[in-house]
Amino acid sequence: MKIKVKAQFIDYLLIVIANLAFALIFIFGYYRLEWFGVIPGYAPYNFAFNIGLILPLTFVSFVLSVFVFLRALQNRKKRPNKLDNSFLIFFSLPSIILVAKVFISLVFHIFTSNY
Repeated sequence: MKIKVKAQFIDYLLIVIANLAFALIFIFGYYRLEWFGVIPGYAPYNFAFNIGLILPLTFVSFVLSVFVFLRALQNRKKRPNKLDNSFLIFFSLPSIILVAKVFISLVFHIFTSNY
């Protein structure tokens, strides 16, 4: 049984949106002073910038990437071209790795802090 073309198009569209959100995280972080007036190193501005813009983009990118990754694993037998499946898995990994790295470093920091 083959996967429908519409479902495959939706997978590609979601992974493009997830990677666009992932790229916007770094672009907005680099140009935060010029575009948003956020002074690097000034805590209240950075906190509001991170909560209001970076965190939602990270969440959207992570959720869409996990969704496409799980759909690719679920439909790996149904896809006629194995390259499509590999493409979706490969391009869903950057956001998942970023969130996993941040979570692991946060847990490591909590357990190794000297308070």
